[in-house]
Amino acid sequence: MDARTSASPPQNKQATPWRLLALLMAMTAIGPATLNIMVPALPGLIKRLGSDTGTVQLTLSLYLLSLATAQLLLGPLSDRFGRRPVVLAGLTLSVIASLAAIAASSIGALIGARVVQAVGASTGIVIGRAIIRDLYERDRAASMIGLVTTAMVIAPMISPLIGGILDTAFGWESIFVFISLFSSAVLLWATFVLPETRPESVAHIPGMLLREWRALIGNAKFHGYVLCGALGSAPLRK
Repeated sequence: MDARTSASPPQNKQATPWRLLALLMAMTAIGPATLNIMVPALPGLIKRLGSDTGTVQLTLSLYLLSLATAQLLLGPLSDRFGRRPVVLAGLTLSVIASLAAIAASSIGALIGARVVQAVGASTGIVIGRAIIRDLYERDRAASMIGLVTTAMVIAPMISPLIGGILDTAFGWESIFVFISLFSSAVLLWATFVLPETRPESVAHIPGMLLREWRALIGNAKFHGYVLCGALGSAPLRK
């Protein structure tokens, strides 16, 4: 048996792949959905929280920055402590931050809640890919990751519509009620379905992370992939 599947693979190999794939797609969708669902509520937040346009827009820009930065740390944490506990902790953090945002009475408190929310939401994006690489070889993993990342394309398309309807009908707080319910549902789903997939061969070696970062930064192909990803997603954030 390959080393990638030697560490607690799913027990039912016939039923698990598609069920697990659906879960990973839901986990991945939380990050981009939570980012874009706030866009329709921004004009109202300026008046409701007595702030200015630039400050309110930090609920998006700092969220996006936190979402990207947290992925650099959560991957190594999942290598050390396991995929499952880090995912469950991240989803729990996302739920708590969403509830805190509902109670926010100032723009500063809302921005802080959004930053914490982004850290929790990023677990699905980065660890979802790690779980696929744990379970599948390179060629098969590429197709599975492609399916999972469709959630990152679909979520930004439909979440502003949902956010606009909720904001118009119930106010901006209802957006975070929706996010907390969605995150709670995914958390409950993951609690019962998500297996621990980290291979036994994956070990935490001091200094490895910095060496890998240096290798990536010096790799021209890596910069090309980053540029393609950035140019592909930039129109969605415009």
